[in-house]
Amino acid sequence: MLRLHRVWILMLLGWPVLGTSASATTILSTASDLPDEIAGSDLWQARYRVSGFDFDVDHGFTIEFDRSLYSQLELPAAPLSPDWDILVLQPDPGLPDDGIYDALALVDGASLGITFVVDFVWLGAGEPGAQPFEIYGPGFVTLEVGITTVPDPGMPLSSAAALVAFMVSLRGGHRPRGD
Repeated sequence: MLRLHRVWILMLLGWPVLGTSASATTILSTASDLPDEIAGSDLWQARYRVSGFDFDVDHGFTIEFDRSLYSQLELPAAPLSPDWDILVLQPDPGLPDDGIYDALALVDGASLGITFVVDFVWLGAGEPGAQPFEIYGPGFVTLEVGITTVPDPGMPLSSAAALVAFMVSLRGGHRPRGD
């Protein structure tokens, strides 16, 4: 019996490592619809906030832009920070190859107090959503993979409602007894 409990404990403790791709890095993504400069194109801007990883020299991250949903990736005119080397590669349906936004740290402890920005033409319906990303080290060795986090404006309310429902269900099962 004790051995069975150990197995369950090991399974529960190992679940985050074995059952998912545990990623300590978070990339929060927000997209804004911009005025369209060319008729028929849907211009957007994505802003990324990165946290949970200490980027030293030759470490970086890459965010993927699906070739069927994105085109014309463009960096803003002004450089963000001297700590980073930023570049974009265009999506190319002819190869086929997705586009990328890549940020390479040029110094140890590269600043994450900045917002990483890219403009693009959105080819999809609705609004852009979450995107795959990769954290890499020297020699472009993959250290982590993940999906960007897109804020859900309805999340705080739905979370609060779920918490209230849970509390009510607990209270319902423990009514005080009358004398």
